Formats: sequence, structure tokens, C-alpha cells
Amino acid sequence: MEIEMKIPLKADNSIEKVLTLLSKKLGTPSEEITQIDTYFTSPIHNFRKSDEALRLRHILTESGKEKSEITYKGPKQGENMKLREEITIEASNIINAKRILQNLGFQTFTKIKKKRINWRQNSFVISFDIVENLGLFLEIETTTTSEHSEEITKSKEKIIHLAQEIIPTWSGKDERKSYLELLIEKQLNTKGI
Repeated sequence: MEIEMKIPLKADNSIEKVLTLLSKKLGTPSEEITQIDTYFTSPIHNFRKSDEALRLRHILTESGKEKSEITYKGPKQGENMKLREEITIEASNIINAKRILQNLGFQTFTKIKKKRINWRQNSFVISFDIVENLGLFLEIETTTTSEHSEEITKSKEKIIHLAQEIIPTWSGKDERKSYLELLIEKQLNTKGI
């Protein structure tokens, strides 16, 4: 189970300003990567209505290494933060992985490209995301194998505490929508629909 908080950063924040702040609070990042996410529609049911997603992710590291993975994301659960099942497998050949999905009837829906800078603190990953056509975001996430509400509540409390430490002026609001949902919403608003 993935537990995630996404905080949109103010439009007047520059990349350099955010990186300086995060480096002061968290130290040197553990990695800088580029992620190119291809989302698919399902021939079986409407992912938008079921609040699910199927993603093929291509990851490029600063040193030039590449890897790919396929991820299924289940419907969001709970009222605050994002809590959802996430199943990921590595795909050693991204072209063939895409061909398999398309031959099974899944069709490419959209792509999202972002630069992600990660810091790790114990079981938490803190990410500064620079998302093409969407802006700057801070994500704090962890995973749990426990489905006990007590463990989930403790993880959520730790995420909130981390967010308050990193951004003392944080309003307490997070963004529950995925980057995919935000991009679709932006495209619909741009087209005047």
C-alpha cells in the first residue's frame, strides 16, 4: 500500500530556490532522475471512473542508466492523503512491454514527463518534482504491507510531521489528485470544456 502526500509549490518559487531550501533541510539528494510516464486506457473498463491507472514508466538517471517498469494503481482510499494499492514490476524492454499492452487492447492515453530529485529518510522518500506543463511539487511517500488502520495512521502522522519540518509555512493542504488527473483537468480547462 502506498501512502503519499503531494504539495503543490507556489508559482513564484523557482527551481533553484526550492532546491536550496530542501538541501538545507535534507542534505544532499540521493538521486536525480527523469521519469517518462505513459498511461494507458483499458479495453475492459474505464480507468477514470474506477479511479485506477496503468502506467509504463521509463526512468533515466543522471549517470545515463535506464530502467522501465509497469505499475498498476488501485482506487484511492480514505479522505486525506493518497492511500492506494500499487503493484510494480520491472520491464527489461520498454518497447516490447508497450507492444504487449497494446496487443492486449490497452491504448496509449497520455504521457507525463518530470524531473524528480529524491531524498530518503528512513522508510520515507521525499521528492521534488518538476512536472512538464504542471509545475513544481513536493511529494512525501512511504509504503506499508500492513492494512491495519493503526499503522496507516502512524505513517500519515509521520508524513505530516515531515511536511511541517520541511515547509514550516505549509497550510496543511495537500493535492489528492494524481499528476494524470491534474493534467487532464488542465487540458479540459484550456479547451474550455
